[in-house]
Amino acid sequence: MKDNFYITTPIYYTNWIPHIGHAYSTIIADTIARYQKISWRNVKFSTWVDENSQKAVLEAEKLDMKVMPYLDVMAGKHKWVWDGLKINYTDFIRTTEKRHHEFVRSVLQTSFDKWDIYQWEYEWMYCVWCEWFKKDDDLVYLNKETNETFPISDKVKVTENIIKVCPDHLKTPDIIKEKNYFFKLSAYEDKLLEYYENNPEFVVPSDRFNEVIAFTKRGLEDFSISRETNKFGIKLPFDEEQVTYVWYDALFNYLTVCQNWDEDFWPANLHVVGKDIIRFHAIYWPAMLLSAWYELPKQILTTWFFTVDGQKISKSIWNIIDPVDFSEKYSKDLLTLYLLCSFNIWQDWDFDQYQAVLAYNAKLANNLGNLVNRVVVLTLKLNLENGLTWEIDIDIKNKLDSYINNYNKSIESYNLKEALETSFSFLDDINKYVDTNEPWKLIKDESKREEVINIFFTISESLRQVWMNLYSFFPEKMWELFTKIWLENYSEQLEDWKLEELRSKEEIFMIKEKWEALFLRFELD
Repeated sequence: MKDNFYITTPIYYTNWIPHIGHAYSTIIADTIARYQKISWRNVKFSTWVDENSQKAVLEAEKLDMKVMPYLDVMAGKHKWVWDGLKINYTDFIRTTEKRHHEFVRSVLQTSFDKWDIYQWEYEWMYCVWCEWFKKDDDLVYLNKETNETFPISDKVKVTENIIKVCPDHLKTPDIIKEKNYFFKLSAYEDKLLEYYENNPEFVVPSDRFNEVIAFTKRGLEDFSISRETNKFGIKLPFDEEQVTYVWYDALFNYLTVCQNWDEDFWPANLHVVGKDIIRFHAIYWPAMLLSAWYELPKQILTTWFFTVDGQKISKSIWNIIDPVDFSEKYSKDLLTLYLLCSFNIWQDWDFDQYQAVLAYNAKLANNLGNLVNRVVVLTLKLNLENGLTWEIDIDIKNKLDSYINNYNKSIESYNLKEALETSFSFLDDINKYVDTNEPWKLIKDESKREEVINIFFTISESLRQVWMNLYSFFPEKMWELFTKIWLENYSEQLEDWKLEELRSKEEIFMIKEKWEALFLRFELD
């Protein structure tokens, strides 16, 4: 029996076409999902668009469009990006779908019946672009003349040129006075802290989890779950004059796709989210689930932010990188390698296209590519009619076993950077093994033929093991490499959950012809 594994991307806002930052989270989820699938698990991998929001209405108005036609176009563009990057998701859901509306209304009614939802009149600041209410200490000052921001301070006065803004969107929040429905988050403070204590890896990395715990210990406040002025969205089942507030609506999308036949996939094994929405996922979301009698997700992986060429990704300066265009200019493999191998997932960093090309040339074109080319060219000189088979060198076998063990530990803990680094480090060992043994010299001596065959078998078997590990990251190129040495149906067998079976399989390597390099070097502009 295979275990179920359910992984999700963030719920992306529909008012932006996915850029390189969105691709980062999605490629992380896609890589983890593929590894889980080939490792004998039934995988559910969901992504989505968050459509029931005031910002979607505003964007549609700007384009002189009705809301639903605008959302249809944007959802199509999101799918186009993920399909263009060959993201192997199993579910793509929109929050405007009927099944989602029905499910959200049912959980709202459940929480209302438990007295976890009540009505209250209030006046607060609200950032429509964050879809969240703000306090003074959530804002920053913006100097409109210099476009510089700095922390809120009693020593600074608000003027025409110095204004309070949301730090993420640099816009002044609206002042809203409404009579809305609130969720009793404060009632779940102790239960959340108890859950955190019993599940010390609920949020990774640990420093982000510590911030969540500290925020909860300072005391949780109830939050609004509805709007009376908005008309586009999911109507409350107990008051149809109001619609559900966007976060309460959107987060339950993770569960909408697990209804009916997919109920066994909940709780989610892993939510992949950005650090800016960790409070919603690690505090508000668990409390909402407890209120509606659902189990909590097992783990939340928090990604950090990155800039592009030293500047924050922004429409205003248009430093947005289209991930599909970037992949077509270079390759999807270059994009994946740089996003996942250059920096840790939980570290802020800068996307530098120059460094991306250097990393690809060094690790894939030079390290892996050159090693493959060497073994092919030299093995062809042996004229082995029945293929290449022997025993792997004992020293390399020990290094291989250690490498596979370290790789498994890294990827099972979602440390994708370390998983890739261990792979390229092992390839470095194989390149050194080739340089030390100098098979190009031994091949000239017929008496050394068996020794040469053993060297080439050692290299080929090492490459086979590495390719199976790299399949989760670069499936198309690994498929090509398998077929080039006549390892037929390897990709199909991996997709059929047979990784461990293939690891222990004894193979005969057939190298019948030289082929063009699969990892071409890119010249730097």
